[in-house]
Amino acid sequence: MRRRADRHLAVSTWLRLLHGYALIERELRRAVAAHCTFPQFDVLSQLDRERAGLSFVELSRRLLVTAGNLTGIVDRLHAEGLVRRAIHPADRRAFRLTLTPKGRRLVRRAQGRHHRALTALLAGVPARDLRVLRRLLDRLRASASARAGSRAR
Repeated sequence: MRRRADRHLAVSTWLRLLHGYALIERELRRAVAAHCTFPQFDVLSQLDRERAGLSFVELSRRLLVTAGNLTGIVDRLHAEGLVRRAIHPADRRAFRLTLTPKGRRLVRRAQGRHHRALTALLAGVPARDLRVLRRLLDRLRASASARAGSRAR
């Protein structure tokens, strides 16, 4: 009986996480839509964190997608003058991606809308509870990583 209750708890917790994530993501997509798509926002935000830029491989690892999936997004951002491609100094076969000044201005405006929307969405949860939730999510991630890592061996 205990295993069944554990399974139910795991599934109901997962469904709550998914539902909350989907709701928040939908609103955040709307918030940045005036400036760019959500995948473009993710790319621009990562590049904004790295003044020296990132390679396709580094960017794909951070976003947890394949470099091939990024090609179309980066092509559009480059065509719009938001991202610059330069030959990677350590590997002449690879590109280093950086933001242009136009890209930096756009991502900062989109980030402002993103942060305001997220703050508004979470405004009904006291800061103390958000700190507890953050700690619990860190524990959840660590537990899931440890389990996933042990199965990969």
